[in-house]
Parts: sequence; C-alpha cells; structure tokens
Amino acid sequence: MENKEKEKINYGDYQLLGEMLYVSSDAARKRYKRNEEEALKAMDMIQENRKELIEKYRKSLQID
Repeated sequence: MENKEKEKINYGDYQLLGEMLYVSSDAARKRYKRNEEEALKAMDMIQENRKELIEKYRKSLQID
C-alpha cells in the first residue's frame, strides 16, 4: 500500500489527514510521502469516503 498507487491527492486532503493524525498538514504530508502505515490508511479512508460522498450526493440530485 504505497502512496504511488493512490489516487490524486485533492485540495485539502493533507489538512484533513493532519487533523486525523493530530499533526500539522505539513507533517501529515511528510508522513504520507514516507509511506507511514497510519498515514496511508487514513489517506485511503479520505479518498474512499470522498468517492462515496460524491456518488451519494449525485444520486440524491437525480429526479425520478
């Protein structure tokens, strides 16, 4: 689970990652770039939840 395999990092992801890890966004970015396990897991959660949130919202906009 290296960060090279991950999706593109979106604006604000490192800030959210920092909040999740109780560190600054800069420290979170460095941890992610060093492939630290907790940072990789948290970033994966951020990306997966973003996808699910977008899909759910778009579906709610569709008129039946």
